[in-house]
Amino acid sequence: MQQEALKKQLAEQNVELIRAIYVGPDGITRGKAFRPGSLDEILESGLGLTQAQASVTVFDHLPPESEFQPVGEVRIRPDIETFQVLPYLPGHARMLSDIETIDGQPWELCPRGLLKTFLNQLSDKGMVIRAAFENEFTIFIDVNGEWQPLDQLNCFSSAAMDLASPYILPIISALEKQGVMVEKYYPEAGHGQHEIPVRHQPGLQAADQQVVFRETVRGTAQANDFRISFMPKASPETAGNGCHIHFSLWDSRCEQNLFYDDAGEYGLSQTARHFMAGILNHLPALMAFTAPTTNSYSRFVERCWSSCYVCWGPDNREATVRAASGFRGHESATVNLEYKPSDPTCNPYLALSSLICAGLDGIEKELNPGEPVLTDPALLSPQERETLGLTRYPIDLDAALTALEQDEVLRTGLGIRRVSDYVTMKQAEIEMIDSLGKAAEQQAYLFRY
Repeated sequence: MQQEALKKQLAEQNVELIRAIYVGPDGITRGKAFRPGSLDEILESGLGLTQAQASVTVFDHLPPESEFQPVGEVRIRPDIETFQVLPYLPGHARMLSDIETIDGQPWELCPRGLLKTFLNQLSDKGMVIRAAFENEFTIFIDVNGEWQPLDQLNCFSSAAMDLASPYILPIISALEKQGVMVEKYYPEAGHGQHEIPVRHQPGLQAADQQVVFRETVRGTAQANDFRISFMPKASPETAGNGCHIHFSLWDSRCEQNLFYDDAGEYGLSQTARHFMAGILNHLPALMAFTAPTTNSYSRFVERCWSSCYVCWGPDNREATVRAASGFRGHESATVNLEYKPSDPTCNPYLALSSLICAGLDGIEKELNPGEPVLTDPALLSPQERETLGLTRYPIDLDAALTALEQDEVLRTGLGIRRVSDYVTMKQAEIEMIDSLGKAAEQQAYLFRY
């Protein structure tokens, strides 16, 4: 009955092409499109895909060292529950997809399938994660044939809101037509930088929503003759684009926030503290997934709203994990943790999976996050930071990948073959950019996500 209703909708809205999309380990949204007449066949059997496609870099280069080469097939299997007509592109619709084996089983390298596995682990413990990806992005306009940032106005500036309104309103409209609940909008600190926070969702829907967000923001921009960049550090002179991840654990009925304890310091439960400690303990390796490009590490500088020292603190926006205070009268529902060293180039399924993996390790081992940092760590002396045990983030992507290879909890939890192939792919990306220079980095990341 669901398929018949969908066919009727396709006809009524004059849909000509349906995209079955997935996000590769490189963070790029990819897929294939099919005609509405093939709906039944595609939903049953999927679309063919070489398994090697999960190992290509952002340059579409397949490393010869990868285990997954052009011999071997998998299937793109659309999830009918995610169907949306694209409001910014007449005639097109979209379904998010899993990658399966040819006999219909979850494929070991499918990022969406990995997240489902971790959500099942949480479910076995009577827990549900709710999360929201909080994106910053840069608006570019055509100035005499050159793409330049929209403005150089101030953070939260009302004048910047005026200037950006013709660009922001179509984006918000397109998001809400697809069921994405926009909570706020404001200009940010970088040139042409803006942010649109959206409502949190349960685990899989949160990651799916992030894919829809990126697709919609980028697609709406192109349909309206401007461009959006999610590049972490599009300009060395200004603040970079982050994608902070807000999250909390709830009971199986989503009635009780397991991160909240009105008697706990800063309203945090022991569960929240253990989960946070797991993240801090595995941070260098986590960043291989949450800050996954060579450009990502240009963002982590002192006093630039990005955090660059491993620590946590209550409402500390220069900490790795911010314990976000609840809203008055709604504390039990709104206390959450915010993970800072993440940007929009990350694959949201891998990012959320790795956070859950690290957090569960913290819960199982009852790890302690240590004392909170109540100031900007950059204002402390080197001796004070050493006394508090505050270490710097990995200096570059290669260092984060090395940490990932040495992290047995993440390697085992995410899958040794998956991690090995991911490291191989990312190292090939690093080598390509190192050989071609900074211009190649700009080409790779500016408008691709």
